[in-house]
Order: sequence, then C-alpha cells, then structure tokens
Amino acid sequence: MATIPMCSQSTTDCLPAVREANNSCDPKRLLHRIAEVRSQQGISLRGVSRRTGVDVRDLRQQELPDSDLTLTDLYRWQEALEVPVENLLVDHDESLSTPIQTRAAMVKVMKTVVALSEVASSPRAARLATMLREQLIELMPELAEIGGWPNYGSRRPPDQQGRIGENPIDMQLLGLE
Repeated sequence: MATIPMCSQSTTDCLPAVREANNSCDPKRLLHRIAEVRSQQGISLRGVSRRTGVDVRDLRQQELPDSDLTLTDLYRWQEALEVPVENLLVDHDESLSTPIQTRAAMVKVMKTVVALSEVASSPRAARLATMLREQLIELMPELAEIGGWPNYGSRRPPDQQGRIGENPIDMQLLGLE
C-alpha cells in the first residue's frame, strides 16, 4: 500500500520531493505523482489534453502534487498515461516500477525510429529504420501504434497557410492601426 509522505512543521527532515514542490518543509500532503509520471513517459500536457478531452489549464492544476483529485480524474490520467493507478499515487520508497520504466524507454526509442523512417534520405536508411521498427514491435506489439516525435519548425509548402493566415488578427482591435 502506498504511503503518503507528510512533513510536520517541527521536523527538518522533509522528503526531497516535498522540499522541491514547496521550497520548504510545508505541512501540505503530496497525494500523487502525475506530473513526474507524465514527464517520465515523455507526454506533454497538450498530448494528455488530446487524449482526455480536458483543457490544458485544468490538467496543469490537476497535476499539482497536492491537488485532491476525484477517482474519475485519477482514472482519466491513468488511461492517458497508460500506467497502473498505483504508479500515480505517492509512495516515497519507490520510483516507477521497472516494467513501466522499460515501456517508457521503448516508447521513446520507437518515436525516434518512426521519426527517422519519415526523414530517411536513402533506401538503405529507410530499410534499417523499418527493420528496427519491426524488431521493436516483436518485443512489444503495442508499439505499432506509436507515432514519431512532432516536427517543429518544419516548412510548409507554399500553397499552405498556417493558422495565422487562416485566422488573421484584426489589427484595429489591438489599436495598432
């Protein structure tokens, strides 16, 4: 059973996580490790928002370690992060279980393989990326659904507009004209 680490105001031996979260030995209880698990899984808040349909601002508030979540919210996070619920609860003795850490590492490797296969400049590189992808799927079949890392800063073809081109800002509303 997971224990919830707490500090009393009279003690100076706080747990490091409590000290980091509060910059002091605050009597607040840490209830969950959602932010830590999300970071270890390599999933952004925006990615969790897409998976759950919950606004990023609400998710940011929910992942604060001392926020008291409903069971519905906790299970929503569990489903989005694809980890057992017990890995989201605070247990000051243990980090993520070994299988979960291994899975997170394999997901990161698969994302890299998919990204490499998308930008392979030669048939040989593409073939190697495909072989590596197939080998990873043999080890862990659920990796077949993993996509590559997002491409930031990639160029659009000249015939496509970005969001600002599709929805221009009215400069008169900003008082700039």
